[in-house]
Amino acid sequence: MRKFICLLIIINFGLMSFMPEKSYCQSNSNLEQDDSIIEMDWDYLTHAYFKDRYIDTVSLHVLKNISKTKHRFIYRGFTITRPYGYIVENQQPEDSSAVGIGPVYMVRYEKNLTGKLSAAVDASSSFIVYDEAFPAGGRYYNFMWRIGPRFIYKIGESSSINFGYTFMHVSNGLKAHNPGYNAKGVSLNFETKF
Repeated sequence: MRKFICLLIIINFGLMSFMPEKSYCQSNSNLEQDDSIIEMDWDYLTHAYFKDRYIDTVSLHVLKNISKTKHRFIYRGFTITRPYGYIVENQQPEDSSAVGIGPVYMVRYEKNLTGKLSAAVDASSSFIVYDEAFPAGGRYYNFMWRIGPRFIYKIGESSSINFGYTFMHVSNGLKAHNPGYNAKGVSLNFETKF
């Protein structure tokens, strides 16, 4: 299993290094215009689905669009996350708070509803390294998967704000001891040129 985890880590960092900066699906003029658009996504997610996991999570995802077609957008960037709370192990609460950071990739499928309003579904995957073993009894790393719907409102030619609902699963991917957790909650996003 360790070889599998090492392979996932290498693939993740490899993709971050070798994925193209620009999409080859559109004209060069569109690429230059969208070159500096950055998206910042904040979410606050509360524990869900596990009765012995009471961990809430606040995260900031900084993303840059690296590829797009008519309805599909691919982003890459980084995630800073602050989970806090506790888990119950052997009928004892154990503190499970940490700070983590790592690379993130996100795919968005978007459909225009009106001139300025769109609906979308986002799915992302992150590899997070924490400042301590997390959750209690876990490892210093985890994988974070997020998915959820959102509404996007264009407030200008290169700016938008969106609001969504996100489901998240955090796990180290091991069978032996994997104190993962799930969470759900709201997500607020702002996109503009910097």
